[in-house]
Amino acid sequence: MDIRRYLFLYKMHASRLRNVFNIVAEISISLASLGSLFILLYQFGYSLSPQTTHRLSEYHNHLLLLFFVGISLRYIVQFDKIIRERMLFTDLTIYFLLIGSIFSKIFFTKVMADSLPYLDFFSNRWFTYGLLAVLTIIHSSRQVFTVIQHRIRPSLLFIFSFAFVILTGTGLLMLPNATIHGIHFVDALFTATTSVCVTGLTTVDVATQFTAAGHIIILLLIQVGGIGVMTFTSFFALSFMGETSINSQLILKDMLSEERLGGLFKVVINILFVTLFIEAIGAYLIFQSVSGTLPGGTSEELFYAVFHSVSGFCNAGISTLSGNLNDPLVQTNYSLRVIISGLIIFGGLGFPILFNYLKLLRHVVINSFNIVIGKQKHYIHTPHIINAHSYIVITSTIVLILVGSLSYLFFEYNNTLAGLPTEGKLATALLGGVTPRTAGFNPTNIPMLTHTTMVIMMILMFIGAGPMSTGGGIKVTAMFVAMAATFNVMRNKRDLEVRGRRITTYTIRRSLAVIIVYLTWLAFSTILLSWTEKDIPLFSIVFELISALSTAGLSINLTPSLSETGKVIVAISMFIGRIGVLTFFTSLMKEYKEQVYAYPKEHILM
Repeated sequence: MDIRRYLFLYKMHASRLRNVFNIVAEISISLASLGSLFILLYQFGYSLSPQTTHRLSEYHNHLLLLFFVGISLRYIVQFDKIIRERMLFTDLTIYFLLIGSIFSKIFFTKVMADSLPYLDFFSNRWFTYGLLAVLTIIHSSRQVFTVIQHRIRPSLLFIFSFAFVILTGTGLLMLPNATIHGIHFVDALFTATTSVCVTGLTTVDVATQFTAAGHIIILLLIQVGGIGVMTFTSFFALSFMGETSINSQLILKDMLSEERLGGLFKVVINILFVTLFIEAIGAYLIFQSVSGTLPGGTSEELFYAVFHSVSGFCNAGISTLSGNLNDPLVQTNYSLRVIISGLIIFGGLGFPILFNYLKLLRHVVINSFNIVIGKQKHYIHTPHIINAHSYIVITSTIVLILVGSLSYLFFEYNNTLAGLPTEGKLATALLGGVTPRTAGFNPTNIPMLTHTTMVIMMILMFIGAGPMSTGGGIKVTAMFVAMAATFNVMRNKRDLEVRGRRITTYTIRRSLAVIIVYLTWLAFSTILLSWTEKDIPLFSIVFELISALSTAGLSINLTPSLSETGKVIVAISMFIGRIGVLTFFTSLMKEYKEQVYAYPKEHILM
């Protein structure tokens, strides 16, 4: 009778117990994640004595136990959800590694050391660091994604995610081990902002101000900022969550500009894979280009290659050399300029364009293979594989590269290009035409350029790169649509058509709104900066602000000399430019509810 009574009581309170265990599990994991984050940052950010290092290793053991308790309880109460995880095997592998580390470091230290010496890697401190970091990233991402299961506007979430990473990066760059002689808060904030917003403007010399650890932090900030904070978070969350709400899927769909809910995880995987693949190829080519030319040997050349490949593809324009690409060590390395230009172009196209052309490549390969093996007699054409969006971006990009490069070559031929060999003129002109479109690598000493070249650069910076890319600006699609719509007005033509497709009125209105909001903020920030920096010429202020707002990063050496207020104004412009001027200000507006009535039409004189 007692057993039946206990079973009855258990069934009555099972749901409540599961909720209690679930809360305990999430609290344990949250505390372990926060504790791991702070301890790892403290350990790598400061020079520690042996006694402090030993004490921290004991804290590592406590954190491992806390993770074990939380994850074990989560497995018990959420088993039905966990078995539907996409990366269940990986999750279980990490869990067993956690158990092995606990046994090796806490419970059976002597037994494992004597009887199982081949498992001594479990007690290795670097293994512990890596395990804690992986557990923190996975479960922090999962819990952040759980928070957005509630209704949060995608634009606000986008803004908060970037702001959080910028503030985190600011704290990391202020750690003693990240800099040579310390750094002011405003300079750390500006450097973190320019890294996450992949701009390239700097108030301090990145090469001499930061240590190797500081350069690694900047590299990670560029990578996270270039791909997108929520892309990384979504990858880990969707990998280690059994299910997600419709609302969170809708938010992710809006952020990735996808038309369908299905296949969002595949899109995230493709973004990460394409990014890392192109960056790996770029790093290899850069390494081959600089091999034997840098003073630090192979290790410095390898890091230089990785850093500049990421900085190039993410359109950041930040360099580990004081002179950027105009530094004496690489000034005559013209192949490096071509490689960097290629990375900038690929990063500025946008992921939808890359995926669209990969789809075309797959179609061509399958057709060719079927013809070779005799499965089909001729090429089977599939219409509209390359959509109107891809056509606009590719066409606009080619035109802008040609115009920018040829203009640079023409106006600088007897100026900054004078005395260079033919290959040097062509490589520098290519970089000079590509880098203003949101990259920020210096083809030469920018203040030495002619005013005509600077004005052309300002126009290129204003236009920017493609949507859903690592670049900024108003985007080539907005400029294309606005110009085409203007041409239609001149011809008195109603519909805007591209490649057999009619562009919607909403798209036209949005493109005009982007341009107007961009110019409005540019005018407002120009007024503010001209007020705070009274002795600086207006042309220099406008150039620097367009560079910041378009996340281009080209500078006429104005940014380092700005006051602290001026630096904050430029940093805010970089932030707004990376979010997107229209997205940023739309998030601050109250959503309009469509009315069921309509007023009579009336024409207004123009």
